[in-house]
Amino acid sequence: MTLLISGELFAGTATILLYHRFGDDRYPTTSVSMEKFESQMKYLKEEGYRVIRLSELVELLKKGEKIPEKTVVITIDDGYRSTYRAYRVLRKFNFPFTVFLYMEAVGRYPDFLTMEELEELKNSGLVEFENHSYSHKPFGLIKSTGEFLKDLHKSEKRFQELFGVKPRFYALPFGYYNKEILEILRERGYEAVFTQDPGNVDHTTDLYRIPRQAIVGSWSEMNNFKKKLNREVLPIETFVPGWGFLEKNPPEKIGAVIKNSGVYSHCRIYITELGWKIAKREDSLIFRDGLPELKRRWDRVGVKCRNNNTSKWAESFWLIIK
Repeated sequence: MTLLISGELFAGTATILLYHRFGDDRYPTTSVSMEKFESQMKYLKEEGYRVIRLSELVELLKKGEKIPEKTVVITIDDGYRSTYRAYRVLRKFNFPFTVFLYMEAVGRYPDFLTMEELEELKNSGLVEFENHSYSHKPFGLIKSTGEFLKDLHKSEKRFQELFGVKPRFYALPFGYYNKEILEILRERGYEAVFTQDPGNVDHTTDLYRIPRQAIVGSWSEMNNFKKKLNREVLPIETFVPGWGFLEKNPPEKIGAVIKNSGVYSHCRIYITELGWKIAKREDSLIFRDGLPELKRRWDRVGVKCRNNNTSKWAESFWLIIK
């Protein structure tokens, strides 16, 4: 059902789940146990969630069409060998998924999918492969784009060699991005770009800054998994002072002008190195001021408010770089 809220169509929300490793105790912060993963997939099946291909969701966003209720997409970054463990579970539930490949490593390095496994996954009918860079470096934190362009060319060349087609989508290494890199990907013909900003997806989502809900480490607990599925998108009109590289540190304010502001209350703002804090408010502007100089190379910023009509939390996150 499409709802009309404060004069604007609310056309459904999708959750893109992001995984990395499966059942790999060597890397507890980026892995999910196989027991938890299977329980999560079972929950999606039993609760009537509609698990669709990433390409299907992107088409809905491009056309501005309604996203069906309880829509979920499953993505896995890097292409570690443990992806094959996840595949055995996903095959049992007949859930499609997308693997964003670290192109230098797959089929070559011991911890990554072998050529035989890539071939089996490709032939399964469940898997879409897409680009996650060649060398997996933090390009989004670098102002110069020369190294990124070289890496992009190498990743596309190997992708073409492996699969015979060009990649359509790009997942940013470490989730880092800036305006220059996203513009390069747009000009290069990528249809969508994926971050590691938390958040769900709706008709307001920027195709070149699509958030995903990371299900890793302590974030892979079932209560958090359910919570992520139930989040709404907080519609942002303007970012203050903007995402990407900061011109001034500290900025006078950090926050956002939100749409349909009368619908939202109990707003809070998150900054990685400062944590959550109750936000100040001036009309539609939700913000924090009186900030200290920010010390980290990057911070993830988030605004979260309660939707008074649905009683759900709505959130939006973005990246700032010093």
